Amino acid sequence: MKKYSLVTLMLLGLTSTAFANAQVNEAWNDYSVNRDVTVNVYGVGAKTDKNENSHAGMGIMFDSEAIKVKLEGTSDFIKLGTALKFNPFDGKLYMKVGGNYINQTMYAPDSTNTDVNQYSGAVALGYMFTDDLYLDMGGSYTNLDGKSFGVYEIKDEETSLVYGEIAKRWETAIGTLDTTANAGEVFHEYVSDEFSYGVGIDYYPKSNIKLAYNYQNEKNNIANIYAVQYSFLYAEYAENISMDTYQVNAGVKIAFDDLFDFSTWKAPTNIKSHLSELHRFETMTFANNMGIQSYASVQKIQAAIDRDNTPVRPPVTPLAISEPTISMANTSVQDDGGGNSNTVGTPTVSNVEAGAVYEIVSDPTSGMLTINSSTGAMTWDGDLFANTDFSITIKVTNTDTGTQSTTFTLSVEDNG
Repeated sequence: MKKYSLVTLMLLGLTSTAFANAQVNEAWNDYSVNRDVTVNVYGVGAKTDKNENSHAGMGIMFDSEAIKVKLEGTSDFIKLGTALKFNPFDGKLYMKVGGNYINQTMYAPDSTNTDVNQYSGAVALGYMFTDDLYLDMGGSYTNLDGKSFGVYEIKDEETSLVYGEIAKRWETAIGTLDTTANAGEVFHEYVSDEFSYGVGIDYYPKSNIKLAYNYQNEKNNIANIYAVQYSFLYAEYAENISMDTYQVNAGVKIAFDDLFDFSTWKAPTNIKSHLSELHRFETMTFANNMGIQSYASVQKIQAAIDRDNTPVRPPVTPLAISEPTISMANTSVQDDGGGNSNTVGTPTVSNVEAGAVYEIVSDPTSGMLTINSSTGAMTWDGDLFANTDFSITIKVTNTDTGTQSTTFTLSVEDNG
């Protein structure tokens, strides 16, 4: 509700100014017949993200030669734009100022989304060489307020541009033809600057019929705009080829002599724009293809990027190793009669993968037994007397698993 309240207040202020000044500069040195002032009411269908479906909404616009105010919205965005033209010296030199505000939903690849705000301002200075040849030079500045949401972020971003546009009107036996061409430079914050250019054609076979086409070429913004109007009915279609987005508007334009006197409302009879209402300036302020000018777009936050770039280690699955077994078939004790360095053979150990470790768990009851922890070879030192049989317990551990072990008991008989 907060954003809707803000937009409503802005619209009321601008519209009040428009009503109070609707006739300002409507007559401009008799260089052209004044066109009708209209209120345009139309439906909006827009696809603002290539991964999302289109959404429907509504729009309204107050449109005169000197003052334009436009508000439109769908469930994905609200746009408010205005353009004002001044001819303070009542001569060939004129100026224009404009601005817009957008609140738009931006989507991440996983369909999570957030609303962001963008503010833009534009100025231009124009000159009329003749009544059918005009030149505009101007520029704009756009600021996008960034925001983080989940593991994604939209960065604060600034974009500005400068341009020059020339317009020529051709009066022919089959109608009026207005042609425009523009060129300029766009300055981006996160990508390299670029050359921008575009052309436009407006054809009026009659004063109340219009066929129009406008093309603009910029990085990630190759756009086409098509428009048709017959009397009070009109339709517009704008597509951004680079971003796979579009907007379509269709509705009615109602002319009036007095906005507040319904009896003066009528179908427009003269819809020819003044040549000073050039394409480039209106595109910057509130054209149909105006959208969030983000080249950083929706990106993952740095912590998520670092996590994604961490190598994934496969889970460790413990080896299924059998319990070690020891065979004592080849072990024996030899008594040399002197009681010294009698060697006991190495037990046969199976089912131990590698690096078995041997250790004495219980010492013999007579003499002293030592064992090689890595080979299992045993040496006994001591005197054997008659009837001095004894036993020892030896533990074997498989160090590959760290825990698997077994013990065995070695019986020693006195053979002396």
